[in-house]
Amino acid sequence: MKRLIFIIFFLNFALFAESFAPEIQNSEVFIGDEVVIKVNIAPAENVTAAFDGDFADAKIRKIESTPEKDALLLKIVVFKSGEVEIPEINITSGGVSGKIEAFSVDVKTRTEDADTELRGLKENAAILEKDYTLLYVTGALLLAVALIFAFFKLKKRFAKKVEEKIPEVVPSEVAKEFIKKAEAKRAEGDYESFTDLVTLGLKTYMSLKTHKNYVEMTTSEVKRTLKRDHLFASDSDSILLILKLADRYKFADEPLKPEDFDSLIDGFKDFLKKKEAANVPA
Repeated sequence: MKRLIFIIFFLNFALFAESFAPEIQNSEVFIGDEVVIKVNIAPAENVTAAFDGDFADAKIRKIESTPEKDALLLKIVVFKSGEVEIPEINITSGGVSGKIEAFSVDVKTRTEDADTELRGLKENAAILEKDYTLLYVTGALLLAVALIFAFFKLKKRFAKKVEEKIPEVVPSEVAKEFIKKAEAKRAEGDYESFTDLVTLGLKTYMSLKTHKNYVEMTTSEVKRTLKRDHLFASDSDSILLILKLADRYKFADEPLKPEDFDSLIDGFKDFLKKKEAANVPA
């Protein structure tokens, strides 16, 4: 009897589950942009959509009706670059269930030579790519050091006094200052600024140690550069874990748990402690 019920259930599902071919609105996008697909299924009050199986390279960010109210629009954010294969998507709308067929999209980084168009960015992506306020602060500190150096040079020339030792910019101290500011922002409940400070602090420390401009790199570009970086190549996994977790929050609007924010700041602290303890010259 149980076997008969199972067979009837299976046949019922097979008969009523439909297959929908997605109409891809933009098959070439940049990391952080939304891939929009149209699915010819009638909108209803309760609509759900999920990837078939465990797929972590993209996230379904929003489901909404078309202006004509005759189909659904799925907006998907992809987290990695290259030719990305999107698997089948299980979807239900009211009493209708089915699968959206698999498709692929071409995802590019924003610093490629072929990127000659200005694309519309989400607000949080704009913060990642364009808000260099904290970098400017670091630049101001470096400029102050240069002015101090010039001051002592002139003082030695005209006053003939012993040249005093010029203070150096210590990468570990700069990193600790970022950690202090990040923890203050988290205490205030400003998680967006907290996440920006952690990733910018990590990239600034790496830039000061290696003289490579990690600050302006995307996560994909950091990954490629780490393969040729003798100082941080062995730390690639821990660095990318921090950056990818932050990208999920900033690019995909994915809510993070308190322990996820703990992982961001603790990962930065542990990485800094490990590198300073090793005392490897840049």
